[in-house]
Amino acid sequence: MKTIVICGSKRFNKEIAEFCDQLEKAGVVVFRPNINEPIFENQEIGSKHATRMIFKGLTLEHFDMIRKSDVCFVYNKDSYTGVSVSLEMGFANALGKPIYALETETGDPCRDCLIDGVISSVPELLKKLV
Repeated sequence: MKTIVICGSKRFNKEIAEFCDQLEKAGVVVFRPNINEPIFENQEIGSKHATRMIFKGLTLEHFDMIRKSDVCFVYNKDSYTGVSVSLEMGFANALGKPIYALETETGDPCRDCLIDGVISSVPELLKKLV
């Protein structure tokens, strides 16, 4: 069984958590985005410097998850991703990781062309991971 990293917007944190739970119940090692208690872009924590370091840490943490995974999955419900997912998809592509997505579009043709395949359900994704 392969390992997978999930990339997606914090606006879908509940759906992504459920998606990850289903994969883990099937025995997949899942690297989840750190969006349980999302920090929003306009939020300041302590100082501007502290906030910047927190966002940098979260970004680098997710890059490390991508590096450790075999497959990258983009949870792009309603064809939406976001800026962070753009970075993550680019990083996964640069590392030669296959990128699958929930839907064919992400809201940007530059991101869309990085998608190697569309997988719309957990059972379908499990078949790819074996």
